[in-house]
Amino acid sequence: MDKEKEILFLSKLAGPAIWGDGSILKRYPTELPKTEARERIALLGTFSGDETYPSIVLNGRYQGLSLADLYKKEPELFGREEERKWGAIPISVGVGYAAEDLSIQVHPTESYAQAHEGCHGKSECWYIVDVDESPGDVVLGHTAKTLAEFRERVEKEEFDKLLLQEPVHKGDFFNLQAGTLHALQKGTTFIEVCTACNLTYRLYDYHRKDHDGQERRLDLPKVYENVLIPYEKMRYRFEYDTYGAVKETQLTDNENFSVRLLETNGRGTVLKKKPYYACFVIKGEGSIEGQALKAGDNFLLTSGWDQFSLDGNLEILAAHG
Repeated sequence: MDKEKEILFLSKLAGPAIWGDGSILKRYPTELPKTEARERIALLGTFSGDETYPSIVLNGRYQGLSLADLYKKEPELFGREEERKWGAIPISVGVGYAAEDLSIQVHPTESYAQAHEGCHGKSECWYIVDVDESPGDVVLGHTAKTLAEFRERVEKEEFDKLLLQEPVHKGDFFNLQAGTLHALQKGTTFIEVCTACNLTYRLYDYHRKDHDGQERRLDLPKVYENVLIPYEKMRYRFEYDTYGAVKETQLTDNENFSVRLLETNGRGTVLKKKPYYACFVIKGEGSIEGQALKAGDNFLLTSGWDQFSLDGNLEILAAHG
């Protein structure tokens, strides 16, 4: 096998949050350190090149190596030099369940993050795996036409007049430019693909208290510096391809990341359109190049593959950045 032709299965990273209740572990069973409080787990990181909390390779010649170190030692696995736009892996992927509403928030724009935070900004997208009750809803955008109007609504806590909501169904997709006001809502299972930035600026958190009895910090000045005004509703144009019994839906291909959904009902040989794919198996069972796959598996498909075979009944999200 060529050096760059690998299917590398990866560990998962458990993320606790005030809006988690451990339900994501029931959908996607995961072994955790005994120190983790399972009842608070909200998110499972499935692809992370973060130096502090990286995914670990579970198989093959790179077993035990972190994704961060793999990118440093074997960068060609992620594409040619001109295809690697950052000095580190530029995206992360995770799957989560919102047992409670998430805070109303924005993420920093690229220009702001570079100038003030010493890092890249954060754009993200969501694929909705499931909703407890259909339709669910999501906070996405606001009604303000000027920053002065936005601040006035916030200071008066007139969020019923400020916030825009959209219905959410299983299989929906949302692409959020950095600075977009947003909040996933209770009862939503989702996959998030985002640029590799951990910064969140909270606008409002319902005055709820954390496990220490304290309200969580708000970041109003930074929200005002980053929120997009006016909000423009996002538009989508999906692209489709069919490879035998595999249907591919390109959900987005933008300057930050590319995301596609692969749905199999039998066998097909799929053309790989990006240097690498960060993959998560949403549901089903089957195989890739003869290697068994099941719901919850996450893996890196490296640069050596021009095409790959899928077989079975599977739904896979594949991302690149």
